[in-house]
Amino acid sequence: MSERLATALSAAKQAAARYRGNIVRSSDLVRKDRELLIRKGWLREIFKGWYYLTRPDLADGDTTAWFSNYWDFIRIYLEHRYRKNYCLSADASFDLQVGKNLFPKQLIIIVPDGGTVTTLPCDTQIITYADPKNIPEDRIEIKGLQVMPLSLAICKIVPVYFRECSEDVEIALRSIISSNEIIRNILKYGFYRAAERILGAYHALGMLQQEKDLDEALLQEGKKIHPINPFEKTMPQLKKRNYLSPSAARIELLWARYRDVIINEFPKASGLPKNSAEYMERVDDLYKFDAYNSLSIEGYQVTEELIEKVKNSQWDPINNTEDNNTKNALAARGYYEAFQSVKESLEKIFSGISPGLCVEQDLATWYKNLFMPAVRGAIIKLADISGYRTSQVYIRNSFHVPPPKEAIMDAMETFFRCLKEEEEASVRAVLGHYIFVYIHPYMDGNGRTARFILNTMLASGGYPWTIVQVKNRKQYIDALETAHTKSDIIDFTKYIIDELHQSEEYFK
Repeated sequence: MSERLATALSAAKQAAARYRGNIVRSSDLVRKDRELLIRKGWLREIFKGWYYLTRPDLADGDTTAWFSNYWDFIRIYLEHRYRKNYCLSADASFDLQVGKNLFPKQLIIIVPDGGTVTTLPCDTQIITYADPKNIPEDRIEIKGLQVMPLSLAICKIVPVYFRECSEDVEIALRSIISSNEIIRNILKYGFYRAAERILGAYHALGMLQQEKDLDEALLQEGKKIHPINPFEKTMPQLKKRNYLSPSAARIELLWARYRDVIINEFPKASGLPKNSAEYMERVDDLYKFDAYNSLSIEGYQVTEELIEKVKNSQWDPINNTEDNNTKNALAARGYYEAFQSVKESLEKIFSGISPGLCVEQDLATWYKNLFMPAVRGAIIKLADISGYRTSQVYIRNSFHVPPPKEAIMDAMETFFRCLKEEEEASVRAVLGHYIFVYIHPYMDGNGRTARFILNTMLASGGYPWTIVQVKNRKQYIDALETAHTKSDIIDFTKYIIDELHQSEEYFK
């Protein structure tokens, strides 16, 4: 059976390699191999005739395997059906180019003939509709897909986009350096209703030169267009900086949008603790409870006895084989070492160093200490925990996809800048945690690191050290997902406030 399974798996890998991904068609495998791989959990059905390779140890309902293969499947399926004679809809084309980090529940594609609604795993669909005359000649390729250029997509997106996705529209308009591309599409296709919205958007955003250029071009065409403000309210504007990625611009806009919500909900900060030594003693007293909850949230089977063993240096990975091979013990020891470095950062903050600057300077040390026991045990290499991630990551059971690796440096620079410029400790705490997990700059350890940021920023305002408890894990994860997918920080803010109030009892 093992030999048969290995042979079948090898055949599937070879078939998938031809498509440059992990996607397999039923016709690529002989029936007995396909049925064996499905039965053993190595192959999962997308829909009839299409499969993706995965691992049998992943739990049912885990979205990670599907979402890591999602865009490859879309590319391969569309190439198989239409070669390159198709185009993603204006909305889908637009979302791909403004760094909208969500998997679409419905992906709409313009095709030359036919038209179907196809249900895919994890409550996703692709909808194809036949409209050969409206497949644009000017197309670009992103993720191997045929999409509309951003300057065309912004002319074709529905008006509600300007109201409900105002940050996306601002990012798009500021990303299109020259208004000439938009002007060309408006005049070529007669998008004069779109011109009303775009003129109004330019004016609302203070992009007066672009507004003037578009207005003059329309007048030369004999069209007098009256601009309308397409936004529901005055928008926070991006500062005039050069962003290397739309992800960085989005972080600044999210920060500006969410800060007032957090300030209005959060109890007022009292300022730096008057007795920092007493504060640090209380933090030490909470260590075991903090470590148990933070590690358990990430899925480690950590007991208080194990934490105590690690704390008291009774854990010996060199002379004890069981310790050396225990993932949980490595995680617990790493958490202890990182916790000590976080305490050193707290001391700096209490001495008057800028909280945001302190996090910027010390974050890499916290992160390395989380994994140094695994480095010393030769389980991972030091190079693996030096710097930010170098590949795409996916968050289990989330429709949010973190920014691509190429955007990480720019996104983190923006994150640190926002953190340093923010005056309210409550905003630094809530958004310090949220934006960090939004970026997900590391391959592992993002949640633990985010909770360290949360607490150092809370401490900088005199709030108690706050435990995100594993018993409330679902509420915690759901609140983060709401912020990711619905652009609403209120649930996450209230969740942190609830945990803060519970932690006050432990902190007394």
